[in-house]
Amino acid sequence: MLTNTHLRQLYDEHQPSLLSFAIYLVGSREDAMEIVNDVYVSLWQNRHTYNEIRSIKSYLFSAVKNRSINQIKKKKIEVTHLWPNNEESSFRADAVVDEKDHKVALENLMNQLPPKCRQIFVMSRIDELSYAEIAELLDLSIKTVENQMGKALKIFRKKMGIT
Repeated sequence: MLTNTHLRQLYDEHQPSLLSFAIYLVGSREDAMEIVNDVYVSLWQNRHTYNEIRSIKSYLFSAVKNRSINQIKKKKIEVTHLWPNNEESSFRADAVVDEKDHKVALENLMNQLPPKCRQIFVMSRIDELSYAEIAELLDLSIKTVENQMGKALKIFRKKMGIT
C-alpha cells in the first residue's frame, strides 16, 4: 500500500517531467499543473491498488496523457461556444486566414516527416522544449533527439528548395 512518505517521494521524483509532458499536451501551464495534481490525488485515493501497478512511471505518464486528452476535448467544446459573431471580428478574419494558411503549410511539411521525427520537431520548435527535456520525456538519448532534429530540418530544406 502507498504511504504518505512514498507518495511525496514519487511526487518529487516525477512531477517536473510529468508537468513538462502535460504542458506539451495541453499548452497551458495552469491546466497542466491541475492535471498532474489530479493524477497524484487519484493515486492517493486509490492507494490500496498501488501494489498492482507494475511501472509507476508508465502509470503516471499514461494517467497524465489520458487526463490531458480529456481536458483538450472539454476545451474544444467550450471554445465553439465562445467564437465571436459580430462585425468587429470580421476585420480580424483576414489575419486569421493568413495565419491559418501558414499553419496549414507548416502542417503539410510536418506531415511529411516520419512520426518520431515529427514528434521531436514539434516538441523542440513549437513547444520550445530543450533537447534534454525531450530526451527525458521520450526516454531517448540526447544524441538521438539531435539526429532526429537534423533529419527534420534536412527534409524541410529539401522540400522548400533550400540547399
